[in-house]
Amino acid sequence: MIQPAKTLEFFLYSDQPATCPRCGSRTDILLDLAHTILQTQVHVCLERSCRFEFFVTL
Repeated sequence: MIQPAKTLEFFLYSDQPATCPRCGSRTDILLDLAHTILQTQVHVCLERSCRFEFFVTL
């Protein structure tokens, strides 16, 4: 059976490093499209108990 794709939420950020909108921990960039017209990044929370994934629009 095919699993549905994850639905990621969008968040807007400034020039400050991205933090998790759920727990406030630091994040890592999974995919960086900042150089494209989309100017978007996909981040994942580094907190093991959270691991929330979300879009950041620059």
